[in-house]
Amino acid sequence: MSLPLADFLFQSRDVLQDAWLHEAPGSGDTFAHGLSAVAARMANPDARVSDALARELSLLVQGSDGHPTTTNFRRLRDMVLRLWREQGGEDAEQVERFHDAVDAVEAAALEAHVQARLLASREAAEAAREQGTSDVPGPQRWEDIFTHLGVGVAVMGADDSTFVAANPALARMHGQPTETLKGLKLEDLVAPESRGALPRHMAAASSKPFHEYEALHLRRDGSRFPAFVHVTSLRDATGRRVGRAATVLDITQRRQAEAERQRLLATIEAERARLAAVLDQLPAGVLIAEAPSGRLLLGNRALESLLGHPFRPSSSLADYESSHQMFNADNEPLADDAWPMARALRTGETRQAEPLQVRRPDGTTAHLLGSSAPVRDRDDHIVAGVVTLVDVTERRRAEEAAREAAQFGERLIAIVSHDLRNPLNAIQLSVTRLLHGDALQERDRKAVSRIARSGERMARMISELLDFTRSRLGGGIPIERVPGDVRMVVRQAVEELEAAWLERSLTLNVGPGRYDGSWDADRLLQVVSNLGGNALQYSPPDSTVRFTLTDADAHVVLEVQNGGDPIPPDMLPRLFDPFRRGAGSNTHGGLGLGLYIVEQVVKGHGGRIEVRSRASEGTVFRVLLPREPAQPAAQAQ
Repeated sequence: MSLPLADFLFQSRDVLQDAWLHEAPGSGDTFAHGLSAVAARMANPDARVSDALARELSLLVQGSDGHPTTTNFRRLRDMVLRLWREQGGEDAEQVERFHDAVDAVEAAALEAHVQARLLASREAAEAAREQGTSDVPGPQRWEDIFTHLGVGVAVMGADDSTFVAANPALARMHGQPTETLKGLKLEDLVAPESRGALPRHMAAASSKPFHEYEALHLRRDGSRFPAFVHVTSLRDATGRRVGRAATVLDITQRRQAEAERQRLLATIEAERARLAAVLDQLPAGVLIAEAPSGRLLLGNRALESLLGHPFRPSSSLADYESSHQMFNADNEPLADDAWPMARALRTGETRQAEPLQVRRPDGTTAHLLGSSAPVRDRDDHIVAGVVTLVDVTERRRAEEAAREAAQFGERLIAIVSHDLRNPLNAIQLSVTRLLHGDALQERDRKAVSRIARSGERMARMISELLDFTRSRLGGGIPIERVPGDVRMVVRQAVEELEAAWLERSLTLNVGPGRYDGSWDADRLLQVVSNLGGNALQYSPPDSTVRFTLTDADAHVVLEVQNGGDPIPPDMLPRLFDPFRRGAGSNTHGGLGLGLYIVEQVVKGHGGRIEVRSRASEGTVFRVLLPREPAQPAAQAQ
């Protein structure tokens, strides 16, 4: 149950006064008295504002230029209702009673302000009388005095209610020119249903210097509008009544403004409900807070699931932070100013997919990706902050499990490959001894030769597996560069390929220039051999595989070209992936590691490899090798 608005005014005086002083410093006592008057009027609608209090409250309607203003009472209405609604208050009948009470207090303050202006005018009239002019200012004089008043004012004679003068504010209320009002009577402007209260009101004005406004309906272009009307006597220095003045306060605008306010509040609440419904369907947690207080406005259902407990609105960000344990990716507690929402509200910082951890009440830890951003108004002021949190706990676990499985598999391959070398070496030594002996018959010699070729192929496969595991577990294939001439490496590789592929045609073209540099000759021999073997496997038997070596200043360029069918475009981006074998039957039982190892060796030399494949020229692998290793930035300077 929310606190009734009248009780809220009495019990929250200190809170309201602090909020008022924050918005309008220097008028705290006057505001407190005005608040008490409103509370008293709500508790007892017949209570009246005393003359002394009305004079004090006139400060709230007096602008800096001396003209009346409704700014302070409008601020009072907005502030009280905002703070009351923040505590759950919402009752249309209480709000209407509150506005009626503020209207009465504001009317008394305005009347006191008008009376003060009238007193000043009487003093001016007395000074004019002493100088031989009339006791009562003439029509033009009255218009000069009341032109800038924010309330409607009409001056009448002492004996009847005929208007001698009227100010522009009253003319605007009735939609008529000021001159048209002169000569009319007050009852001509009062709607028929309200005329019965006018004589009593006029009589009260004759006997009391201050009295309550009368709530009447006035006429305007055939329509009616509610207004507070007050009639007061004008007296000279001897106390003789020399005229009367009627002041009119149009409350239509206030009621229209309140109706518009209620309509806007209903619209905002409906939009808020729709926003909350949409946010509750999102898989990401969403948190919204206002600036600059950090008061939490909304948290969706996914946020509650992530944090492990229901969303609890907090008056400040500090209250919310104290009830949660948030950590960064290094498992360090976040400082108050490091929270995503705090940065968005205080500095306007925007973050995307920031790794975070949160400890839930049940002791579990959730791994999150947090994104935060400020919300700005048209003037670029930060008015709110939004944080979204995505739970990546299961993804983190799956990635960790996959990483551990991959590492285990790669270590297993390395161990097995290394341990296979010993029995394979024994097989190859035995086969070599048999082939060089004279004991084998021709039929047996062919079988042993097949064993020897299979052993060599197995040795290459084991070597490739070891290179693969080194590159994946050790940060790349190790490169040991020594000075040398790359032409010798390429010629040796081509000669070995010619010996192994007697039926195929290979050519080597070396351009003019220098080919010295610092290389790992064994690894480059592996590059040329793998590229040549790949070209031979995937090209027609009657085609020629061409090797071209050129000098490119700081680089040496090797091209290997074959006339086979073009590589499909969708395969080119994955051509150097491990364990990827080309289509067709000419695969020779390889593991699909040849091109992967080529790329790793080239990268180890600081170079790069390119490939183009077109029907007009076949497939060309282009390797660019720097002559010397790149110098670290610090040494280069």
